Amino acid sequence: MEHKERNDYIRLKILDEIADIETFTAGKSSEELTEDKMWQKAVVMSLINIGELSKSLTEDYQAAMPQIPWKSIRGFRNLAAHQYGMIDFFDVYKTIVEDIPKLKAALGSKS
Repeated sequence: MEHKERNDYIRLKILDEIADIETFTAGKSSEELTEDKMWQKAVVMSLINIGELSKSLTEDYQAAMPQIPWKSIRGFRNLAAHQYGMIDFFDVYKTIVEDIPKLKAALGSKS
């Protein structure tokens, strides 16, 4: 698979994870979400997947989008995968509300 095709495939997979997060969180308050263990695990797994997928994007692709904090995305993936107990779910909620829409906009539509 060529770089452009691989990057587009990964971009679409990340957008799928974002769509899942949107579905999991639709109509929920921060209190509801931070008290719901199933939500926590589902959303964090999608965030882990986004971090893992981002590692497969080419350096050129990432460099062309300096507004996306790729290093922080991967850093959260590492924290969530290796130190799950250290996660602050109010921060996760803030990430979902503030950062995920920016990531989605930067990655564009699924078409």
